[in-house]
Amino acid sequence: MGQANQKGLEGQHGNANTEIVYDEATNSFRLNIYIPPEPGDGSGRPRRDEDWVTVPLEVPVRYRPLLLKCLAEGRAYTVRVVRKAGRFDCLVSFSLQDEAEVDRTSPMAGMDLNPDVVAVTVVLPDGNLKVSRCFWCHDLVHASHEKREWIAGNLAREVADWLESLGVKQAALEELSFAQDHDTDRAFNRITHNFCKKLLFNRIVVALRKRGIAVFTVPAHFTSLIGFFKYSETYGLNTHQAAALVVARRALGFKEKVPKALVQKLLGRSPMEGWTHWKLWGRLFGVLKAARKKVSRYFNTRAFTPSAWLEHIFARAG
Repeated sequence: MGQANQKGLEGQHGNANTEIVYDEATNSFRLNIYIPPEPGDGSGRPRRDEDWVTVPLEVPVRYRPLLLKCLAEGRAYTVRVVRKAGRFDCLVSFSLQDEAEVDRTSPMAGMDLNPDVVAVTVVLPDGNLKVSRCFWCHDLVHASHEKREWIAGNLAREVADWLESLGVKQAALEELSFAQDHDTDRAFNRITHNFCKKLLFNRIVVALRKRGIAVFTVPAHFTSLIGFFKYSETYGLNTHQAAALVVARRALGFKEKVPKALVQKLLGRSPMEGWTHWKLWGRLFGVLKAARKKVSRYFNTRAFTPSAWLEHIFARAG
C-alpha cells in the first residue's frame, strides 16, 4: 500500500517498497522491489542498494497516460506482484481523482441504470436533447458472478467509447439509492437490482474516468417520474431515456418545474405559498402510485402513456 509522502529507491513518490519509475530516454517503465533482510540480519539498519531488485515493467498502451499522470503528480499507488502460469503479473491500482467542476457551456450525458438496460441521454448546454441511446444487458441479472462482472465491464466500455466518440467530456449519474419503487417483486428487486446497479455504477465510473470524462452524481428524487411526464412524449423517449435526460439537466443546474396545466389538475387552483415544485412532484408520485396499484389488477400498465395516465387519474375531476 503506497502513500504520497513515500519515496522508493530512485526518489519517486507514491510507494516506498514497490517503486514504479518511468525512463524518458527509453520510453519504458521499470519496477524497483525492496527485499527486506532476514530476521536477525541487521534489523533496523538503513536500506542499501543491494536490498533492491529492478525488473522491466510492461504497461499496456491504453493505461500508460493514466500511470504517467499518477507518477508525475506524485500520487499514492499500490503494487501487487502475482506469479501465474510461469509468469509474473504486476497489478497496479491508484485513485482516479476527479476534481473537475460542471461545465455549463458543454454537453452533459445523463445515465439511468437498470438491471437490464443502461439509458444514456446527452443534453446540450441549453437543456435540450442532443442524442439518446439504450445499452441493453438482458443477461446481467441471471448470469453467474464471473459472467456478470464480464458483462458489466464490456457494457461500461461500450458506454464510455460511445460518449468519447461524441466528444462528451462530462457525465452524470444518480446517487446510489436502493429505496426505489419498481414494478416487479420486492424480493427480486432487492436481490438483483441493487447489486447490479452498484456493479454497473462502479464499472461505468471507472471506464469514464479512464477516458478523461468527468463524472458527477445528482440526487435521484423523481427522475423517472419527471422524465416520463415532461419529456417522454415530447422527445419520443422511453421512460429510462427520459429519466437520463432529467439526470443530465439536473447536473447542469436546471430546475424541473411542474407544467401549469398539471398543477391545475393536481390542486384545482394555482399553487399557494409553500407549494414547492418538489412537493408537487411528490403529490403526483403518490397519486400515480395509488392509481397504478388499482389499474394494474386489470391492465398492463407498461403500455400506458403519460396522457393516458393523466386522463385516468383526473377523469373524475372532469
